Amino acid sequence: MDKANPTCFLFCMLTLFVSGSLLFFLGFFPASQSHLVEMYGNGNITTKPTELDGVNLKVPAGGPKQVILLIIDALRFDFATASKMPYAYDRSCKFLSLKVDIPTVTMPRLKSIVTGAVSNFIDIVLNLGHTTALKDSLLHRLRAKEKTAVFAGDRTWIELFPREFSRCYENIDSFFVYDFFLGDSNITDTLKQEIQRNDWHFLILHYLGLDHIGHVEGSESDTIFKKLLEMDSVVEYITKNPTFENQLLLVTADHGMRNGGGHGGNEKEEVNVPIMLFQPKCLTKNKRPSLSEHNQIDLAPTLAIILDIDIPETSLSCLIPEFFDCYTQEAQLYHLLYNAQHLMNKLTKKLSINYIRQRAYYQWWQEARNSHKHFLLSNISSLVTFEKAKQNYMRFSKEVSLQLTQTLVEFEYDFIAIALTLTTLSALTLLLNVLFENPLLCVMSKGFSLTVFLRCCFMATIINYLCHYFNYISSRSLLIGILITLPVAFSLYLIWDLFQLILQIILPLSPKFKAHFKLSIPSVLTAIFFIQIATRGSSSLIEEEHWTWYYLTPTLLIFLIAQNFHNNIKHCWRNQKLRENMLLLRQTFEMRNAIFLLLIIVFCRHLNANDTRGYYTMDLATIFRRKGNLFYLDLILLTGLSMLWWLLRKYNSPLQMFTCLVALLSVFGYRQSPKYPGIPLLIFWCGVLTTACIHYSGICCKRGRNHSLGATFNLLALLKTNLTCCLLVSALLHDPHNVILLPALIFMLETSYQLCDNLYLKDKRLYNRSYILILKTVLTIFIANTFYFFQGNTNKLSTININPGYIGLKSYNALIVGSLITLNMYCAQINAYLYLVWHMFNTQVQTLPIRQEKEQITNMQLFESTEEDLYLVLNLYTTTTVVPVAVYWWLLIAFRYHLFIYSVYAPKAIYECFQILVFYLNFIVTTLYFKLFK
Repeated sequence: MDKANPTCFLFCMLTLFVSGSLLFFLGFFPASQSHLVEMYGNGNITTKPTELDGVNLKVPAGGPKQVILLIIDALRFDFATASKMPYAYDRSCKFLSLKVDIPTVTMPRLKSIVTGAVSNFIDIVLNLGHTTALKDSLLHRLRAKEKTAVFAGDRTWIELFPREFSRCYENIDSFFVYDFFLGDSNITDTLKQEIQRNDWHFLILHYLGLDHIGHVEGSESDTIFKKLLEMDSVVEYITKNPTFENQLLLVTADHGMRNGGGHGGNEKEEVNVPIMLFQPKCLTKNKRPSLSEHNQIDLAPTLAIILDIDIPETSLSCLIPEFFDCYTQEAQLYHLLYNAQHLMNKLTKKLSINYIRQRAYYQWWQEARNSHKHFLLSNISSLVTFEKAKQNYMRFSKEVSLQLTQTLVEFEYDFIAIALTLTTLSALTLLLNVLFENPLLCVMSKGFSLTVFLRCCFMATIINYLCHYFNYISSRSLLIGILITLPVAFSLYLIWDLFQLILQIILPLSPKFKAHFKLSIPSVLTAIFFIQIATRGSSSLIEEEHWTWYYLTPTLLIFLIAQNFHNNIKHCWRNQKLRENMLLLRQTFEMRNAIFLLLIIVFCRHLNANDTRGYYTMDLATIFRRKGNLFYLDLILLTGLSMLWWLLRKYNSPLQMFTCLVALLSVFGYRQSPKYPGIPLLIFWCGVLTTACIHYSGICCKRGRNHSLGATFNLLALLKTNLTCCLLVSALLHDPHNVILLPALIFMLETSYQLCDNLYLKDKRLYNRSYILILKTVLTIFIANTFYFFQGNTNKLSTININPGYIGLKSYNALIVGSLITLNMYCAQINAYLYLVWHMFNTQVQTLPIRQEKEQITNMQLFESTEEDLYLVLNLYTTTTVVPVAVYWWLLIAFRYHLFIYSVYAPKAIYECFQILVFYLNFIVTTLYFKLFK
C-alpha cells in the first residue's frame, strides 16, 4: 500500500464533504415543482357546484371582459402613498395589503400569484438560473377556456409559461439592473398598443425599473420617486382610456424592498406589498388603505373568479372578499362556496374524513353551508344570514388553507440521511487526522485501497436494495437509485478507516501503535471555536452573527497581544544587558500596531450597517449620503486606494507597482465618471493583465524550473501576483467606501502574523512551530469572517449586493455576473487564504540564510519543511471550515419545524453551502499551483 499524498487526501475529504452538502441541500430543499398536483390530485379540476344540499345553484355571470394585472416589481406598501403615487392612491376602489411569503424574490412570487400555492425555498437559487415551466396555473385554466392572455415585461414569465401567451413582449435583459427606464418604456409602448384591442381577456404588465433602482441606488434614491410617479402615470393612462369601461385593473407587486434597496428576506418592507383595485364604477372609494391583510397566494383564486375560469388545481388559498363587494350577495356566497369546496376536496385527499369531522373548521364548514342554504330558501334577503354564511366560509377557508400549506413541507429523508452520514464522517475524519498521529493506521498516511472500496460498493448495493425493498428509500428512477450507492460506499469506507483509528486510540495493539495527539491547541482557541459553533443553535445569533465575530475576533487579538506583552516583560527581567533590555522595550513599544488593530475594527464596524433588526441603521456611508457630503466618501475611497497601493509595494517590483498604480487610479476614475465607464475600465483591465504577465511570462520562460529552491521562488512570485491581482479586482468591485477594507485586511493579517512570529522567536519551547501555525490559521479564518461582515453582508438574502456583477457589462450574462458577485462577497475569505499561503512560503525563504547557518539545512530540506507546514495549515484550515458546517446540517434537521426555519435557518444554509463551494474552488486552484511549480 503506497503512502498517500496528504494534499490528495484533503482534496478527497473536501470533495466528499462538498458532495454530501449538495446532497443534503437537495434533500432539505426539494427542487421538484410537480409535487403539488401529484399530492392533491392527478390534475382533476374541482367543478363549479350546481347544487347545495338539494338546492339548485345558479352559476353567476362572468366578470369584466378584460382584466389587466399591473405588477410593479419591488413596490413595497409604503411606496403607494398620496405623495408618491397620488392618482393611484386617490382613485383606487380598493386598497389592501398583501403578505408575501419568503423568499421575497421574483420567480417564486410569480408562481404563488398564478398557482395559489407557496413555492419551494430552493426557488431563490433557481431565480437567477434555469426556470422550470409550470404544469398548472391561472394561465393554463385560461387557455383551457379558450381565452387569450397577453404579456409584456419580465422574461421570467416566458420561462414559466412558454406556450400560454398569445402575444408576449418580454424584456431581453430583465436581469440587467442598470436599465432603469428603457425596459419600462417598451412595456408602456406595448400597453398603448394592446389596450386598444378587444381580442384579449387577460393582460399582464410587469415593470422592473423600480427594482433595478433599488438594487443600484437604494430605497432612498431620488430616482425611486421619479419612477413611482411614472408608474402612477401608467395607472392614470389605463383608467382614463375610453376602453376602461369594460376593464378591471389590479396593481400590485411581486415583493417589496428593504431599506437598503435589496430583497429576499423577511423584513416588513419586503413582505408587505399593496394591491389596488380599479374599475369603472366603484361602490366605495377608499381614501386610506384597508386594515385587513391577505396573503399573496389569495390572488390566484380571486383572479380565477374575476376571469370566470376554474380555480387552478394547485391553489391552496382563499378569496379576497373585498374585491367582490360589487357582486350580488348570492354571487358572493356562490364564489365563496366554490373556493371552500375546492379546499375541502384537497383536505379529504390528505386527511381522513373521520379526522376532519373532529376539527373545529368542519363545524364552520357545516354552519356556512346551512346558512347559505337558509339564505337561498328565504323569500326575504337576510343580511344577518348572509354575513354568517360569508364569515364561516372565510374562517373555514383560512384555516384549511393554513393546514394545507403546512403539509407542503416535505423532506427527502433518504437523501438527508445519506448526506448527513457522508458529511459527518468526512468532517470527523479530518478532525481526527489533524489531532492524532499514528503512522500505521492514520487515514492520512494510507493510500486508497481499491479492494476495500470494492467491498464497500458491494455492501452499499445490498443496503440500497434492502432500503428500497422495505420502502426506507423512495424509488425515483433507476439512475438515481444507482447513484445513491456511491455516497453510501464512500461512507462505509470512511467508517472502516475511522473504526481502525478510534480502536488504536482506545485499545492499541502495543504502545508504539497507540495514536497520540500531535497538536497542542491553546484552550482559549478551543473555547472560542466551540462558542462560534454553539451560536448556530440560536436564531437570534444567526440573524446577528456579525456580533459574534465582532466580539470573538477582538478577543482573540487581545489574547495574542497579552501573550506578547507578557513574553516581552518576562524577557526584560531575565536579561541583564542594558542594550538588550532597551531592545526588548522598543519591541514592546512597537506593539502599538496591535492597539491600532483594535481601532481599525472599530472604524470598519461603522462603515456599513448590517444590523438586521434596525437597532443601528446608520453607518458612515449612509450619513454622508444623506447629508450630501460625497466629498468624504471620495476621500475614503482615495485613502483606501492609496493605502492599498502602499501595502502592495512589498509584493511587487517597481514596474508592477506602476501598473498597479494605473489600475487603482482607473478605479477612482471609474467611480468619478460612472456615466462613461468604458475608458477607465479598459485601462484597469490592461493594468491588471500587465501586472500578471510580468511575472507569469518571466517564470514560464525560465529554465531549471524543477530545481527545488527555484521552484519555491517561482511559486512565491506567482502567489504574490495572484494576491495582487485579486486585491486589484476586489478594489474595482467593492462599493467605494468599502475599498478601505482591503488594505485594512492585509494590515491586520500582517500585524497579527508578526505578533505570532514574535512569540516564536522569544520562546521556541513554549511557543513551538505547530502552536504558531495553529494560531495563524485560526486568526486568518476569524479575521476573514469579520471582514466579510464589515462589507455589510449578513445572513439575510436581501443584503446580497448584485451591483458588482454588472460592472462593465451591457447585458446579462449569468456566468460573469455570478462570478463577480461571488468574488466581491467572499473577497475577504479568498484574499486572506491567499495571503496566508504566501506568508508561509515567504517566511521560509526569508529565514533560509539563518537556518542554513544554524541548522545546516539544505534547499531540499527547506522545501520539505515548507511542505510540512503547508499541509498542516491546509489541514487545519479545511477542518476549521468544515466542522461548523457539518454541525449546522444537524441543527438544521433538528429545527426543521422551527417557526423561523425559512426566514433564518434556511438562508444561513444557503450561505454555508456557498461558502464551502468557494473555499473548495480556492483550495483546488491553490493546490494546482503547488503541483505545477513543485
